[in-house]
Amino acid sequence: MAAEAPDPRTLTSWDDAFQYPIPVVQKLEQQLRSHAAENRERLRSLVGASYRDLLSTAETIIDMSEQMQHVESRLAHIGHNCNSRSLDRIARTIARSHANTISRGAEKYTFASQLAVLRNCPIVIARLLKSEGQYLLAAKVLVIARLLHKALSQGDAAKKPPIVDHLRDKLGSLRSKLLRRIDRRLARAAGDTDVLVETMCAYSLATSSTPTDVLRHFHHVRMEKILGSLQPGEGLKEHGVDALKLCLQTCQDTQAIFPRRLADALARLKTNPLVDNPDVRALYELSLDTHHRWIGEEARNYTPWPRHDELKRADAEKLLHQWSKQAVSAFLKGIKEVLHDTRDLKEVADLRRELVETWIVSGPRMAGVKSKSVLDELRDTMNEHLADIVSARSEALRAVIEVVPGVLKSWQDQQTPLSLLTATSSATELSNGAQVFKQRIVDTHHGRDGNVIRVVTAFDKWMDSVLEVQAIVKHMKETRWDDPLTDDLDVEDSDDDSAGEDTRQALLSGEDPRLLEEATQNALADALSTLKHDFEQISCDLSSDDEGDRTVTKAIFVLRVVREISDRVPRLRVPESATPPQSPFSAEALLPLHELVAGHVVRPVVAAYEKSLVAQWKSRSNSHILWEGQPPLPVQPAPSAFRVLQALAKSMAKCGSDLWVPEAVHVVKRMAADELEKVWDNCLRMPELSEEETAGGEEKAQEGSEEAKGDDSKIEQQMECLRQLAFDILYLHRFLSKDEESAVAGRLFEKAGLDEGMQVRLKKSTGDYARKTYLLFALLA
Repeated sequence: MAAEAPDPRTLTSWDDAFQYPIPVVQKLEQQLRSHAAENRERLRSLVGASYRDLLSTAETIIDMSEQMQHVESRLAHIGHNCNSRSLDRIARTIARSHANTISRGAEKYTFASQLAVLRNCPIVIARLLKSEGQYLLAAKVLVIARLLHKALSQGDAAKKPPIVDHLRDKLGSLRSKLLRRIDRRLARAAGDTDVLVETMCAYSLATSSTPTDVLRHFHHVRMEKILGSLQPGEGLKEHGVDALKLCLQTCQDTQAIFPRRLADALARLKTNPLVDNPDVRALYELSLDTHHRWIGEEARNYTPWPRHDELKRADAEKLLHQWSKQAVSAFLKGIKEVLHDTRDLKEVADLRRELVETWIVSGPRMAGVKSKSVLDELRDTMNEHLADIVSARSEALRAVIEVVPGVLKSWQDQQTPLSLLTATSSATELSNGAQVFKQRIVDTHHGRDGNVIRVVTAFDKWMDSVLEVQAIVKHMKETRWDDPLTDDLDVEDSDDDSAGEDTRQALLSGEDPRLLEEATQNALADALSTLKHDFEQISCDLSSDDEGDRTVTKAIFVLRVVREISDRVPRLRVPESATPPQSPFSAEALLPLHELVAGHVVRPVVAAYEKSLVAQWKSRSNSHILWEGQPPLPVQPAPSAFRVLQALAKSMAKCGSDLWVPEAVHVVKRMAADELEKVWDNCLRMPELSEEETAGGEEKAQEGSEEAKGDDSKIEQQMECLRQLAFDILYLHRFLSKDEESAVAGRLFEKAGLDEGMQVRLKKSTGDYARKTYLLFALLA
């Protein structure tokens, strides 16, 4: 097989081709001829393309030549025409044309730009007022709007569009709103001084005010805020302290701002026209980049020119001193007016503490006033009102006591008497330690029905309201006021104070609580005196009442009320270490009530005894068979006498065992003794015991007739009855009277023929029997 022909392009010379066999050489020849043909075709195509490019280049050169010739001709023409006289003539022509164009459109463009900016000014101002810290920028826009409105309002009024007046009214409303926002920020105590200065600049710019006007307005706004804070209602302490702090803060703000800082801030407003201010130019609604050249020369070049150096330091200090005096006076007056309707003792005491503490800390730095004088006025105001509250609360006792006549006027007798057996009516009252049950037992034992509890509850509430002053006084005494800071401040005021004046601690924690204690004690003394007078009047009214048992139940009610109040009066002492006050209810004042109840108890018993005694005399009972001794004498009372004491004890218990204080028991005993003396005296005057009958019997006995023997028996029975009655009198006297004998007893001893020895035996027997039975009549013991 013939060798393959190599690639002819790999051969380095023609000699290398003949190294191969002939067939290979022939193939090489063919390949070379093929390659040559291909290269010839390629070369032909390349030469054709280059020729076309050359033709295009030639055409371009010809065109450029023609253009150059045209340019050269034009330049020659221009050079011929470019002389100074021609240029001046052309410039004048162009200027005249431009001026004519501007004159024809300037008025239209100016009106459109002014109106466009003016229409957007209310929108901008309203947006700025919604955000804090933009009041100065809003004032600047307001001034620009005012200038634009002035420009649009000039000239023919008929050509002025109605929207201009509408925008004026809208701007007026926004100006009022801006000023209200400014006043609100000026009135705010908490805030940065820089913010206050900026707000004052906004006020000055919006109202064209001088620094003096700004200072007066600032003081006016703060004064209104101080007085506005002093309104009656909830939060009295917070509002009162805030008002005082605002008063003090105003002085500090005035000293810090006027006149230097405000003057510097106002001077910065003069640096450039308002419309060139970066903040104003940044307001996209106004589009000042577009309308700047057309808004008019006055609005475009207006620069604020406030009289920043108009207020001098001496004048500022003078105005501050005047305002300080007025503010302190108005504050103290406002505090008095607010306190006039305040009756919360603790709230007033807390307000006093907070106000005094605030003034001690910052008051000495307030220019124009004497710290010590203001502190004294503040103390006097608060102490006076505390005393007024205590006095008013003490006088409220009369309203409590007026409940008693009201109850008496609409009196309804109690249908079901109080009983310990029915003290509880349900099992639920025995829960939680049976507190309700135990309290009801105590109330029942002391006779506290619904009417009594009603009065006592009202009295307890009144007493608690008055005794609230105890905690107030204690806290006032324990409060410490003298500290290093306040001591230093005292030194500053020492020139205005007398050398012998007490220290602040002695005044605030010593003198003030002492004055309050004295006011409370005097008020309580007056209240208790009124209480005594009112109950004396009630007692007199009841004693003259003729409703019988109904009057007695009313008297019992009043006595129970008196007892409950008397038990509570000793707790009315301020301070707690003071001597407890005495009960205003004297025995003489309550005597008519005790006599009413005693009469209700005694008279039925004595009447029943009188009937029993008459029946006993007529029946001539043979009770002497139980007598002892020689001669025989009674050793126990007659049943009628025993029943007197028993009935008295039962009747007293029925009225209520809680009523029988020693004074009431004494009245019952005295009245019972007096009534029994009358009964015994009437008994001795009975015909059966008359002296004539006794004498006639003695004469018949001496004659020795049978009739005389009957009379002797009758006389003996009478003597026995007299001796029994003598025992009864002595026995009843043991319980009802301090005197063992009375005039009636003396007469009775004589009629009964009792010698001295027999009287001694009789008295001893009555004493023994009384010791055995006194426990049966505990209420009389």
